[in-house]
Amino acid sequence: MDLATFFSLAGAAFIFGISPGPGTLAALSVSTTQGLRSGLILGAGEAVGDVVYLTMAILSLGYLSTYLEPVMIVVRWIGAGYLIYLGIMQFRLSRLELESSNQISTNALKQFLMGFLIGGTNPKVILFYLSFIPLFLDLSNISLMTGIQIILTVYFSVFASLVVVCGAGNQIKSWVTKPSSAKRLNQITGSVMVLVGLLLVVS
Repeated sequence: MDLATFFSLAGAAFIFGISPGPGTLAALSVSTTQGLRSGLILGAGEAVGDVVYLTMAILSLGYLSTYLEPVMIVVRWIGAGYLIYLGIMQFRLSRLELESSNQISTNALKQFLMGFLIGGTNPKVILFYLSFIPLFLDLSNISLMTGIQIILTVYFSVFASLVVVCGAGNQIKSWVTKPSSAKRLNQITGSVMVLVGLLLVVS
């Protein structure tokens, strides 16, 4: 993959990653209420979920989505229900809750898995990649090394876009000092998490 293709692919993937959708809404919500670290972990999980579909597209395994669809529907509903539950809990908080040191490792795993669910349960993503990647490379004639380069390029580009989103969310969090403002922020972000769950259901 030459440099021109690399930069074009990276730029397009960055724009795709930062465009409004369940992933960006969730990253913004989590980073706003729980801090930059939690948002970045969630974003890393989302990017991994994305490249699972990208790998299927590169390997021309789009037909697998048909066989996996019943399983993915169940997983999507479970993930959506969990997100809605988290949103309701967040909405009811009266102040910002910060992670304590003994919660960090457990919460990190939960955030990553939640991100993976968001990124990995949207069947529309594989359709996007199946139409997106051929604009840059011929999928019928691609080497293993080029495939790895594509996956890494898209992963880090999507993750970079979510870093920007999480940075914005963390900046919003730093502005909240009054308890009344914190409660309002929790209500907004809780509503966003419920919306993300509903979007997973209808997608």
